[in-house]
Amino acid sequence: MIYDLIVLGDLVADLIIPIEHLPIFPLQHGWAEGIFVEPGGAGNVLVAARRMNLVTATLGSIGADRYGAEMLTMLADTGVIVEHVATCPDRATVACIVLADQAGQHVYLGIKDKLGHWPLPTGWHTVLQQTRALFTDGYTVRDVLNPEDLLAAFSTARQAGIPIFFDPGPSVAFIPPELCANVLASTDVLLLTDDEAVLLCGELDHATMVQALLALGPSMVVLKHGADGCSVATSQRMISHPGFRVPVIDTVGAGDSFAAAFIAGWLRGGSLEDCAALANAMGAMVVTQRGAGTRIPSRATLLGMLSELPGPLALA
Repeated sequence: MIYDLIVLGDLVADLIIPIEHLPIFPLQHGWAEGIFVEPGGAGNVLVAARRMNLVTATLGSIGADRYGAEMLTMLADTGVIVEHVATCPDRATVACIVLADQAGQHVYLGIKDKLGHWPLPTGWHTVLQQTRALFTDGYTVRDVLNPEDLLAAFSTARQAGIPIFFDPGPSVAFIPPELCANVLASTDVLLLTDDEAVLLCGELDHATMVQALLALGPSMVVLKHGADGCSVATSQRMISHPGFRVPVIDTVGAGDSFAAAFIAGWLRGGSLEDCAALANAMGAMVVTQRGAGTRIPSRATLLGMLSELPGPLALA
């Protein structure tokens, strides 16, 4: 079977608690709307990719517990292929308590066992050769896979001519420099925020920053500017898209969904401008409602946002 996208690592169960406001202070009473379990981390990329009708599979590991089982069921219900997921009987599924307030702020409280890296089954190498694109993130590099296993997976993908998309996220601040350099050297498309780019290159103007990032190995850099849209650069050119002005309710999962939409546009042969517009629309759509995971809005909602942009509309 040929997949459009495989997401490697970072299977996290989010326990989302919508609250009135952050910060929370001791001895002060507040209210939460409830507790909702959703696929988090790479789960947002997986669900968003399915919203884009990509044939999507996950190569990740969970514990033999309710959170892992619930997460797999949710992913499977969206159409994600979960048959390759490894269940480790002696491990606990990584969980994350997400406190999200009505001003669009959020706090993550990670919960993981003390058993270190997760295994990379040898059979995954065969599966990796059957995809059109591979995505992974900084948390996977930092905490999920043994560095040797991760780089071996990247080597398998590169030998098969499969492009690697990497979003370091805030974990980039904690990845050992040598490992980070090796990962970036294997990356084809680097997606990151302005703040994350500063951690890699220092304070530079956008044009100089993207050239510095390209020099680290990627052939394409996608700089996310939050509400101000994004810039996409190769060694030949750089374009910008201003983004979409929408009311911000909850920013959880916006960057992950952005990545999935950008990959979808890239796989469908979109121009840099089209891929940027598609990704910005997906990210904007996600922030307009509470929660991510399976709560990521439908493709029909995305098409509505793109209705005045014929290029991205065709790619969605």
